[in-house]
Amino acid sequence: MMNFSTAPRANINILRAWCRYITRETQKSVSKQPETTMEGIKQQGRKKEFSAGGSNIRGMQLYEIGPLRLQEHSLKTVKAYVSRGHLQHNARVIRGRCGEQVKLCAMVKANGYGHDAKMVVSALNGGQVDGFAVSSIEEAEQIYPFVQGRGLLVTCPFFAGMDPELVRLAQMRSFHGTLCTVSALEYLNKTVLAGGPRLKLHVKVETGMGRLGCGPDELGLLVNRINATGSLVLAGVYSHFASADDADLSYTYLQLDRFNEVLLRNGLDRQVSVVKHAANTSATWRVTESHYDMVRCGLGLYGYLGYDNTGAAPVGLRPVLRVEAPVVQIKRLAQGQSCGYGRSYIAPRDMVIGVVPVGYADGLFRQLSNRACMRYGDRKLPIIGRISMDLTIVDLTEVRNPSEGMSVVVMDDQADSYAGATGLARLAGTIPYEILTGIGNRVKRVLCD
Repeated sequence: MMNFSTAPRANINILRAWCRYITRETQKSVSKQPETTMEGIKQQGRKKEFSAGGSNIRGMQLYEIGPLRLQEHSLKTVKAYVSRGHLQHNARVIRGRCGEQVKLCAMVKANGYGHDAKMVVSALNGGQVDGFAVSSIEEAEQIYPFVQGRGLLVTCPFFAGMDPELVRLAQMRSFHGTLCTVSALEYLNKTVLAGGPRLKLHVKVETGMGRLGCGPDELGLLVNRINATGSLVLAGVYSHFASADDADLSYTYLQLDRFNEVLLRNGLDRQVSVVKHAANTSATWRVTESHYDMVRCGLGLYGYLGYDNTGAAPVGLRPVLRVEAPVVQIKRLAQGQSCGYGRSYIAPRDMVIGVVPVGYADGLFRQLSNRACMRYGDRKLPIIGRISMDLTIVDLTEVRNPSEGMSVVVMDDQADSYAGATGLARLAGTIPYEILTGIGNRVKRVLCD
């Protein structure tokens, strides 16, 4: 298992006790939350006696005053099934693209690309990956109880003036943080707890993304200043490609050359204790020279590739997530009648339609109106009319004996499906990342085999 690097532990009793307490309580709350069933609701209920208009109403069974508290894993109508088997399969496929010594860091930011980060981490606890990466310290803290000691990289950098408690939390949790500027380094050196574990830092180098990172000429200064402190430690150096999913890889190789040059100039190419990494999913597949010590894969882990717009089937990846929802009403639509806001769809014939309780608030983009399809068995169910916030109408005319409550596939887990993340992204003029991360929290995630 990968710890990225290790640092000696300090005896800071109060803060460490607090961290242990929070971890323990989080694990308890996850493992012991009761399922919300009608029997459980009844057990929570209590008989009340009310007076209305001077007369007593006795024997009325009422449940807990206020709204029923639904836990994350409890009652919800629309469900997203997250396949543990497909996640583990995809991790094995990615490992097969890399050398034996190359570590695999699973990107689980943005709630695991919409799949539920805690579920993803739990599903990959069998050694399939070496560590995890998220965008923020807050995201890291949410999954910390589940990572079982593996490295946790935070890619959004430390900055001067950030909340000192976040800095100290990262220090005490042994998170791996990102550093880009001298001012951030100076702030960290003043903010970390004296006598605590050394704060692990990965310096990000700007090689052509035009976003985060220090300039190539600044790397040496940052490394020297980190090494001169007793509270910080250099754990990694990395960069990020701007166009590894483009057909033309010339710019990616230019970035690669710049990164190689800066590593060589600062003697980091031979420094075993410093993890070098640059590859995302597309670079992992297409630019083997970019693998270095570790690859950071997100989209591929969830079963998709971004560079060829043909889905994942050609490389053996399996989409991990399938969203299903029931049909809550079936009705007839006569020829010439309209349905949905704006009357954007006029029935060309007598039709049977179904209403599905999922809309753009759940991640089904409004621009998919009158364009995308859901699936029922081997039948396409065209979306007709405008997708609204909570509801979508589908054409059931070709379905034999449709019934209220029948379950339809809103987002498919079959590679190259017209209802998969890639297919929906094409229709919406976007990318699979946005489709997946757009799935709302009203959709219940269910981890399955």
